[in-house]
Amino acid sequence: MAAKKTVSLDKYARDPKAWKAFADHNYAASIYLFESHNPFLIFNAATLGHHCLEMYLNALICEGCTIFDPNKVKYLDNSVKLQPSDCAWGHDLVVLAKQLATTRLDFNLSEPMAFLLPWHLWNHKGQPTVERGFEVFNPFFSELRYPQALSMGGVGEDDRLPLKELVARMEPFLAKIK
Repeated sequence: MAAKKTVSLDKYARDPKAWKAFADHNYAASIYLFESHNPFLIFNAATLGHHCLEMYLNALICEGCTIFDPNKVKYLDNSVKLQPSDCAWGHDLVVLAKQLATTRLDFNLSEPMAFLLPWHLWNHKGQPTVERGFEVFNPFFSELRYPQALSMGGVGEDDRLPLKELVARMEPFLAKIK
C-alpha cells in the first residue's frame, strides 16, 4: 500500500497581516487601472478588484480561521491540529463574506450600499446590499481571467465604486490588523 502523502500549512495560512498587505497592493493596482480610462485595462482592474476583496476577506477571516483547503486537512502532518470547519477557502466572495459575518456580527451583509449601477443590474435583486456588492465581483474571477464568452453582462470604470465602498466597509476591521 502506498504511503499517505502529507502536506503542510503555508507559513501565511494564519497571518492576517500578510493577507492584508497583499490585498492593499492589489486594491491600489485595481483602482489605478479602473481610473486609467484605458478600456483595455478594465478587465485587469476588475480581476484585481476581485482578488483584493478575496484577500481582505481572508485577512479578516484569518484572525479566527486558517486559510487552507478543508479537503486537504486529512493530508496534514499529524502535528498540525486542524479541522475542516476551522478553514476558509475558495474564490466565492459571497461565501467568504458570509463566513466572516458569522464571526463578526457587526459586518452586516444586508446593509444597503450607496453606489449606483445601471438599474438593469439591480432590477431583479431589489435594494443594493453589501452581499450584492460581493456578488457583482464574483464573476470577475471566473469570467475575466481567460479568453471566453462572457455571461455576466459588462464591466466598466464604474465598477471601482462598489469596490471602493466594499473596501471602506471592511476598513474598520482591517485597521485592527497590526
